[in-house]
Amino acid sequence: MSRNASRPDVDFADRFPRELAGELLAIAREGGADFSEVYAEYTVQTAFALDEGRLKRSSVAVLEGVGVRANAGAQTGYACADGFLPADLREAARVAGHIARDGGAGRVAPFHVTDSPAPFTLSFPAPLALDEAAKIAMLRRADEAARSADRRVREVEITHADSTRRFVVANSDGRWAEDRQYLSRFSVAALALEGDNRQQGFAAAGGCVEAGYFESERTPETVAREAAQSAITLLAAREPEAGSTPVVVAPGWGGVMVHECFGHSMEGDGIRKRTSIRADQRGRQVAAKGVTIVDSGVVPFSRGSFRVDDEGTPAQRTVLVEDGILIGYMWDLLNARIMRERPTGNGRRSSYRDYPLCRMTNTYIESGPHTPEDLVADVKRGLFCKHLGGGSVNPADGNFSFVVTEAWQIEDGRLTHPVRNATLTGNGNDAMLKIDAVANDLKIDGTTGSCGKNGQWKPCGVGQPTVRFSEITVGGTAT
Repeated sequence: MSRNASRPDVDFADRFPRELAGELLAIAREGGADFSEVYAEYTVQTAFALDEGRLKRSSVAVLEGVGVRANAGAQTGYACADGFLPADLREAARVAGHIARDGGAGRVAPFHVTDSPAPFTLSFPAPLALDEAAKIAMLRRADEAARSADRRVREVEITHADSTRRFVVANSDGRWAEDRQYLSRFSVAALALEGDNRQQGFAAAGGCVEAGYFESERTPETVAREAAQSAITLLAAREPEAGSTPVVVAPGWGGVMVHECFGHSMEGDGIRKRTSIRADQRGRQVAAKGVTIVDSGVVPFSRGSFRVDDEGTPAQRTVLVEDGILIGYMWDLLNARIMRERPTGNGRRSSYRDYPLCRMTNTYIESGPHTPEDLVADVKRGLFCKHLGGGSVNPADGNFSFVVTEAWQIEDGRLTHPVRNATLTGNGNDAMLKIDAVANDLKIDGTTGSCGKNGQWKPCGVGQPTVRFSEITVGGTAT
């Protein structure tokens, strides 16, 4: 067995003692900042990629250092230092404090430990259990399974990436919190060819998972066959019919629509700055009756879950929309403080080199009363979206666009033939009011999602049950 590079070997008690944290917080407030914070991190990341049957990439990266933040009202000073040398950390604290200045020195409260329960526990996290040889063997197993699924599968690309992250966050209000987070991600892209027809299928697995996950719940072979089957299905798919039509979106990853259409516009920075279309909508109907939308950092084993966020606030479940009415927003510490709101555990950062932003965790639509079969059976002609790809939305006006990677035509309440190259476009305000049925098959996909904002990327989960829209504009070429 080879050495497992994912095992962290840092002892924060020795390298970042509380006395040093307190000193840095005091330095950061010397210019009059009303709040200061230190964030110390040690992360190990590994990544492997197999393409054309060959190992094309193998990497191990270590991130270790401390970020210091100082706030004077909405003004933020942030500086960081690689490693844990006290002199470097003191200089970072001085720089952060110099940026955020508002008079005399501020006081630092004595530390108290944030004692919040973990939303779930891992007895043997996958990043700690699998060494490099085992991870590469998983890639080869998936490659063989995808190629053997169908002779038309000609190219296969498999990746495995994981991270082991440990951090301490302390602030001038006296908070001291620590967490350990483990992520694994395994993905397969399979290309199928038939004459000049080239189609790609994709499947993924992972999350905050146990060592046995890839041998019992989602094996490399299972993921590979799903990707291959999707590519083969798309070879026989037809082009979509353009126009406004009823659309049924499958559970799980279909929740990327609510992530984009609602999530970003409900984050506290956009609400405070009034750059979000949702800033004046609290108490108003923003979705159809029966639609409840939640952001939760306590979904078991999801990429978007944790014990405390990157500011030390305990993870929690936040209801954003209840029965179609907007009742709450997501808040990090800075925006909650300014707006006199309660933090909701949504302060997140990519690493110690980045200041925290208000970000989603796992955002999803709650289950409804219908069966998924009923949602399709009631449609005379429409589109069933089985897999959505990427999407984007403008939080200022709510306009969105999503790529549908695999869909099926609905005719007289039945799925008749596969459809490829469809797009969904519209406005989030309008679309969410056009949900006319929500099924009872909620699924939260916490395996592979990552969300970008202001140049920072964070793992997240999305989800929903099967959902039907009375109409959405579908882009297509068929007539």
